Amino acid sequence: MRELRIFAGLAFGYEVPEIDVKEGMKLEPHAIVSQGTSTDVGPYYLGAGKTHLTRYQIKRNIRPQLVAAREHNIPFIFSVGSAGADVHLEYVLKVIDEISREEGLKFRAAVISGEIDKEYIKAKLAKGEKMRRLIETLRLPEYLTPEMVDQSVRIVSQMGPEPIIEALDMGVDGVITGRALDSGLHMAFPFKMGFDKGLAGHMAKIIECGAMAADPGGLGAVFGILRDDHFLVKPPNPNKKCTVKSVAGHTFYERPDPFKELNPGGYLDTSEAKYGQVDEKTVKIWGSKWVPTEYVVKLEGVTKVGYRTISIAGIRDPTMIKNIVAVEEGVRDRVRKEFGERDYRLIFRVYGKNGVMGKLEPQKEITSHELGVIIDVVAKTQELASDICSFARSKLLLEDFPGRITTAGNVALPYTPNDIEVGDVYEWNVWHGMPLEDPCEPFRTKVVDFPRS
Repeated sequence: MRELRIFAGLAFGYEVPEIDVKEGMKLEPHAIVSQGTSTDVGPYYLGAGKTHLTRYQIKRNIRPQLVAAREHNIPFIFSVGSAGADVHLEYVLKVIDEISREEGLKFRAAVISGEIDKEYIKAKLAKGEKMRRLIETLRLPEYLTPEMVDQSVRIVSQMGPEPIIEALDMGVDGVITGRALDSGLHMAFPFKMGFDKGLAGHMAKIIECGAMAADPGGLGAVFGILRDDHFLVKPPNPNKKCTVKSVAGHTFYERPDPFKELNPGGYLDTSEAKYGQVDEKTVKIWGSKWVPTEYVVKLEGVTKVGYRTISIAGIRDPTMIKNIVAVEEGVRDRVRKEFGERDYRLIFRVYGKNGVMGKLEPQKEITSHELGVIIDVVAKTQELASDICSFARSKLLLEDFPGRITTAGNVALPYTPNDIEVGDVYEWNVWHGMPLEDPCEPFRTKVVDFPRS
C-alpha cells in the first residue's frame, strides 16, 4: 500500500518546539509543510504592507523547520508573510536568506507570488466575468467592480495546490508562497502523487494548523500519514496525543457547515467520514469524499478608510457602571453637538459589558465590578480622529449620571499620553470569488537560489 508522510508545522507565530522537529524527523516525512498566511490578523497588515510578526518571531518559527528540511533533504512548502502580498513575501525572503547564511544552507526554492495584478482582474471583469462576494453581507457589493479593484491598496488570492504542484516540478528543494489556501499547501504533494482527493483534502484540513488538532492543542507540529484508503494523524511530540475528539473537532474548525468545506475546484464532504482510535496517540480517518465544482479562488483586498485614535480607561464606581449606557449616550450627544455629523466613527468598546460581542451579546445585565473602556475613533484625518477622541475622553471623565457623588475621579486612565494615535485604518472591500480556467494563470513563480547573491 502506498504511503505519503507529511510533517505539518506552522509559520504563523506559533513556534514548533525542538522536540517536535527531532521526533518528527524520526518518522521520515516525505515533505515538511508549514502555513504562515491568514486573514485572522485583520485588514491592516495587507493595507500597510507589514507582517504581524517581528523578524525575531519569523526566524524562530521558520528556522528549525527549514534546517530540518535541508539536513534530511526533504522538500518543504511554506506560505509566509501574514497577509501574503509581495511586500510581505519579500520581507520574509530576506529573513530566510539570513537563516540560510547563518546556518550554512544552500538550496533552490520556487517562490510564488500570492498578489494578483489589478489589471488582470479588471481585464477579466471587462470580459464579463462575474466575481461574487463570498459572504452574504450588505457591507460588500454583491459583485466585484473595476472601481472596487482600483480602490484597493492591494489584492491577494488564496492560491490552491496547483501552482505549488507546478512549482515542485521545477527542480527545486522547496516552495515558498505568498497568500495561499492553508489546506492547499498540504494538498499539493498528495494531489501531485495521485492520492484520493477526498482523503488528501481531509488530511490537509486536519493538519494545516499543526498541533491544534492534538491534545493538548496549541504549539507544535502534527504528522499526517496518507494511504490509499485512509489516513492517520498523530503528533510527534511525546507529551501530546491525537484523539477522535481532537481530530474530529478540528475537522469542524472554521467552517459554517460542519460536513462541507469549499475549496478551489471542489468541496470536501466529510458527512460519511469515520474516525477510529488506533493507539493512544494516533487516529485513523476514512470515508471522506471530494465533490468537483467550478474552480474559484478567493480574492482579498483592502481599502484605506481613515485614521484611528484610541483612549483606554477603567471604571470602578458601581453607580457609574450601573448607568454606563446613559453615560455613553451622553458623551455621544456632546460629540455630535461639537462636531456635527462629520465623517467619523465613534465606538465605545466596554469590556465587562459587551466589549467582545457588541450588539450580539446575549447577557444584558452587567455583573462586573469594573469595566474597561476603549474609546475608538476613526476619522478622515489623524488630527480629526485625535480631536474627537480627546473630546470624548474628557467628557467621559466629567459626564453626569444619577447618584454621582464625585465630580471627578470616576474614570481611571492607565496611560499617558491619554490618547494614542494608532494611524492608518483599512477595511476589507474585496472578499469575492474569481473563477479560473487555469488555476496557475494569475500566480507568478520564480526560482531563487539561497543564499541570494
